[in-house]
Amino acid sequence: MIRVRPWSIRVTHSPQTLALIALLSTQFTACGGSSNTLDYSFVVLGCGEVDGADLTPQNPSTANLAQLERSLSEIAALQPPPNLVFFIGDLVYGLTPDLNVLRAELLAWVQVYRASPLGQNPSIRLVALPGHHELLQSQPDNQPEVSNPGAEQVWLDVMAPFIAGDNGPPAGGPDNLQTDQSRLTYSFNFRDTHFIVLNTDPYGDPASVPVNWITDDLVTARLNGAVTHIFAVGHKPAFTPANATPDDSLDSQPNIRNPFWDALNNYDANAYFTAHSQVYSRSRPSTPTEPTTQRTWQVVAGNAGGSVDPMWTESGATPYYGYTAIGITTSGLVLLTGYGHNFDQSNYLAPSPPLLYPTTVRDTADITFP
Repeated sequence: MIRVRPWSIRVTHSPQTLALIALLSTQFTACGGSSNTLDYSFVVLGCGEVDGADLTPQNPSTANLAQLERSLSEIAALQPPPNLVFFIGDLVYGLTPDLNVLRAELLAWVQVYRASPLGQNPSIRLVALPGHHELLQSQPDNQPEVSNPGAEQVWLDVMAPFIAGDNGPPAGGPDNLQTDQSRLTYSFNFRDTHFIVLNTDPYGDPASVPVNWITDDLVTARLNGAVTHIFAVGHKPAFTPANATPDDSLDSQPNIRNPFWDALNNYDANAYFTAHSQVYSRSRPSTPTEPTTQRTWQVVAGNAGGSVDPMWTESGATPYYGYTAIGITTSGLVLLTGYGHNFDQSNYLAPSPPLLYPTTVRDTADITFP
């Protein structure tokens, strides 16, 4: 039996999707045939917050509940269930200097998660990382957001159960970090995969990552003979997708972005999973410093429930909400399946009944490192 899409859920395949699955089936057979089955999997999604104009006391979580609750239920229903789920920032609206408000929003979000089928399944590990909504504060007159004093500690306090490591860089060091990042940027191993979790808005230097620490961590991972795959996960993209509006992502600091991306390429990282841009996008970008090198994938999965970027619609595509699953097979293939459902674009907060807006497979790809 050929198992290309190793999860089952009630989905509808378009002719284009069926054609791509057939193509991947051929590749799959060549790489191991009937013995090549799913070994483990994880899911990524991010950006599920409501707009500031839609904040209400009736929704203390400030999440788009209709979409969040549907995704949490569907992810829990995947068969076999994923081992890990990464929520890649912008869980809540935040952006406020009132840390009590930020704390209350995060606590309410956790309550929604724990009440969901996903939160009630102890065999699935949630790993959450902060986005700019959790760590920055807005400024008047559309000025760039700035670091929010104390927000990192609020995140560490409330979200401690969903932090998976503590080996990140301390304050100072070669990356000149202003605060201890050891539980905000860190790495951990799961089976034969090395995950690098990144805070892309460290205090005092938004839209950046600690390149020196990341490079050292990649070197160490590649010296570990048990590590086959490497994935990085962070809120802000390294490259703003073509179907999204530029918004202070890592490419706003190319002196940091370029060596970061070159390190991922040069140490054979399969992919960087990210959000911030409220779209879905998959690409293999290159940097100006290594323009001919296109190895690591960037997968932007910022379509968990926030109001989608208007450029996504203007590109001619139909925006959708959903999540992305990545399966690692027994022979070492890394297979991506993007799930999504359409929604009422006149009211992004409205429920999306599955009978009216069914979940379908929107993207499939073999992202095994070459």
